[in-house]
Amino acid sequence: MQTSMKEQLPSRGMMMRSNTRRRAAKRATLAGIGLTAALALSGCSASYWPEIAPEPSATLEAEVIEPSSLAPVPVSEAQIQTIIDRVALAAAAGDEGLSAEAIESRFKGDALTQRSANYKIRGEVPEYGSVPATITNEMLGYRLVQSTEGWPRTLFVTVASEAGTDADGNATDAPSLALVLTQRLPQVDYRVTRVIALQGGLEMPKAAPAEEGTALLSDDIESLVLKPADVGAAYAAILQGGAEVAEAKPFDLTNDPLLPNYGKAWVEQSKQKSEADDKTQEYSVAVAQGAEPIVSFSTGAGGALIATTVIESQVVDSAGGRYKPQAEGAVSALSGLSGQQDKIVREVAHQLLFFVPSKEDGSQIQLLGVTSELVGAGN
Repeated sequence: MQTSMKEQLPSRGMMMRSNTRRRAAKRATLAGIGLTAALALSGCSASYWPEIAPEPSATLEAEVIEPSSLAPVPVSEAQIQTIIDRVALAAAAGDEGLSAEAIESRFKGDALTQRSANYKIRGEVPEYGSVPATITNEMLGYRLVQSTEGWPRTLFVTVASEAGTDADGNATDAPSLALVLTQRLPQVDYRVTRVIALQGGLEMPKAAPAEEGTALLSDDIESLVLKPADVGAAYAAILQGGAEVAEAKPFDLTNDPLLPNYGKAWVEQSKQKSEADDKTQEYSVAVAQGAEPIVSFSTGAGGALIATTVIESQVVDSAGGRYKPQAEGAVSALSGLSGQQDKIVREVAHQLLFFVPSKEDGSQIQLLGVTSELVGAGN
């Protein structure tokens, strides 16, 4: 059983939390998440766990097989804890020093982009109100481990976060976090590719126990309500066009956290404010699937957890009028622009976690978590 040698030997310097923290890590429920989320490692009998879906191929469409048919689980519980210990240490160093360099060995993709942009903004705009959730090494009860003998290898791990303070001294939120981690090649470290804040009050789907593992699903698998490749694009269409678009039909948008403030809503709110201020600026938005790979874990019950990212481009245009948008604050920090501009484009990345049920189940897609961050700006 091969894995990164760097992850095999825990260091004594990794004891980041007290014994109280360690005991808390064994609790059976996630903060803000329902009871079913804890089945993976809560000590329940295996009879409570669903069967596990096989790894798909171009010809394989079976949904459920015996766990013995899957490849071995490549990492142990102790190794996962060591990986999370080291991720938490790197994140702490980066957060304290606002240093993207400090996290590059443990973060990549959208997770690295999010924190790097935030660090850059806060380094130049200390009063900036968006502060990333503090990642701790306290693992919660829900995790999925890809069963595979090859590479890349992927983990889905939930961890607790800690409340911090913003620039005004106010306490920040401390949501449970879902980390997606990938080891690209043998003998290299697992790196976090997405960090997603889970919504409180929602139940996570039942999952295969971590020691038995589960499969990554192909982007074009047909047995789900919506193919993984289409989930992000469909949600992007909803953000851009509103809940009335045709793409919204398979989604449960009850209490959706983004629709009230992003996409179409942002355009409408900005126009209203502009008109109230007697300005003639024009506002528009374009939302599209991001470039980072989609990650789709079989839950073992026919459905899938799908982690993806959509990029929202918010445009403010003077439209040839006398009122021109101002480049300042976070926009200036990311773009280098300052003062009046004919047009300003802000890019917001939304890291998303969905539960997509099987066609046989027929229920709607749920948005389980989201992390949003301004990651780019220009004209």
